[in-house]
Amino acid sequence: MTENHELENTPEQMLARAYALRGDDPDETQKLYADWAETYDQTMLDGLAYHSPQRLAALVAETEPRRDVRVLDVGCGTGLLADSLRAQGFKRVDGLDYSAPMLAIAQREGRIDDAFLRDLNERLAMGAECYDMLVSTGTFTHGHVGAGCLLELLALLVPGGCLICTVHHDVWDGGGFGAGLQALTDAGVAEVQSRKADSLFAGDEPSAWFIVVEKLPD
Repeated sequence: MTENHELENTPEQMLARAYALRGDDPDETQKLYADWAETYDQTMLDGLAYHSPQRLAALVAETEPRRDVRVLDVGCGTGLLADSLRAQGFKRVDGLDYSAPMLAIAQREGRIDDAFLRDLNERLAMGAECYDMLVSTGTFTHGHVGAGCLLELLALLVPGGCLICTVHHDVWDGGGFGAGLQALTDAGVAEVQSRKADSLFAGDEPSAWFIVVEKLPD
């Protein structure tokens, strides 16, 4: 019994469970991340060589020279990206996530300041233009959330602020992100400043777009 349970919770198995999630089953999503919360860091960093947080934090640091800006980590999980941002000198990083156990760890470890338990498929109810920058990695991927959240997220940004995030290649078209960003560009709401393919895990082929999206003034 113990051996079978351990085999079902290898790093590869946990990642496979995450990628197999269906966006229309919130209970399944909640259960996965509740099960995973305490071992998530070890699974991703040690077991899978997840280096996307460091890669994205470096891109954020290159894009934004100030370190006193207000940053929101969207889909922050246990705060791995927030931790990497603090290593880059960013002083104020809040976290938003769908999983209460994940958020609790991010706060317990001192990786985020304020925590927001929110569903990106719903209205966020957080006020307009309250952040200078939004960051996210690992959220825009299989079975999580589609591009419908982009307009709601951009409303949180001050004009001229940036959303800097990863979008898995598999959901760029399937999840509507390419079309969604183009629609926002056509509407004069935002503009993609850069889009570069890179890997999420060390040693892998590029599997995601690392993008910088600027919110345009009204």
